[in-house]
Amino acid sequence: MTGSVLVGAALWGQNIYNAWRPRSVGIYGTALVGKTTLDSYMTTPGEMYDIPIEERTEHYKILTRYILPKSTKKRVSWKGEKRVVNSADIGGQERYWNLWIEDMVYRQAEAIIYMFDGRALKGGAEGMEQVAGFKYLCDVLISRNYRYRSIRSRVKGRKYSPKLIMLVANKADRFFDDDAALLWQQGRIGEHKVFDPFRDDLIRLQKAGIRTKRSFMATRIGWNVEITMLDLLTM
Repeated sequence: MTGSVLVGAALWGQNIYNAWRPRSVGIYGTALVGKTTLDSYMTTPGEMYDIPIEERTEHYKILTRYILPKSTKKRVSWKGEKRVVNSADIGGQERYWNLWIEDMVYRQAEAIIYMFDGRALKGGAEGMEQVAGFKYLCDVLISRNYRYRSIRSRVKGRKYSPKLIMLVANKADRFFDDDAALLWQQGRIGEHKVFDPFRDDLIRLQKAGIRTKRSFMATRIGWNVEITMLDLLTM
C-alpha cells in the first residue's frame, strides 16, 4: 500500500511538473508551410484563417544581421495532459535559415519541429526548397557548425544537440488518403509516401544519434496539433 501511494504521489508530481515547466521548442520550415498558423493556434486555439502571402513572417536587419524574434509561451492541453511550449515564429525564406540555427542554439531548444506540406512530394521549386531546408538543418546539426548570436550561446552551443526532431507533414487534410488512414490506424504513419523525400536525411540523423519522429498535422483546422505537441514533448 505504501509503495502504491508513493508511486501515485510521484506520478502526480511529475504531471504537475510537466504542466508548468516551459519546454523550449524550435519550429522551422520553408515559407507558407503553416508555421505562423501553428504559432497562432497554440497561442489561441480556434477557427483559423488562411494567412495571405503579404502577411507572411518577415524579419528586419540591424546593420548586417536580422533581428531574432522573441519567443512566447503557449499552453497546450489534450485530455488532461498539459504542456507549456516556448517557441518563436521565424520566417521560412532561405535568407532566414541562419535564424533557425541561431534561435535553437540561443534558446537551447529541447525539441525541433520541421514543417512541410504536400508540395515536397509533388516536386517543383517549392517542393525542392522544402527538402533542401530540412537537409540544411540536418547538415548543421550533424556537423554542429552553428552560428552564435552571443558569447553565452557560443559557450552553450559547443555541446548543444536537440533531444528530438519531429518531421511534421502539415495541411494533412489536403493529402490524407485511404493509405494514410490505414497507416494512421496501425500507428505506422512514418511509412506514408509524403515522407519519402526526407528519408535519406532521417537516416543520417539516426546514424548521428539524433532521435526523430514523424507526424501529420492540419494547423488551419486545428487537427492533431495538441496530440503532436504532446508526443513531441514526451521524450
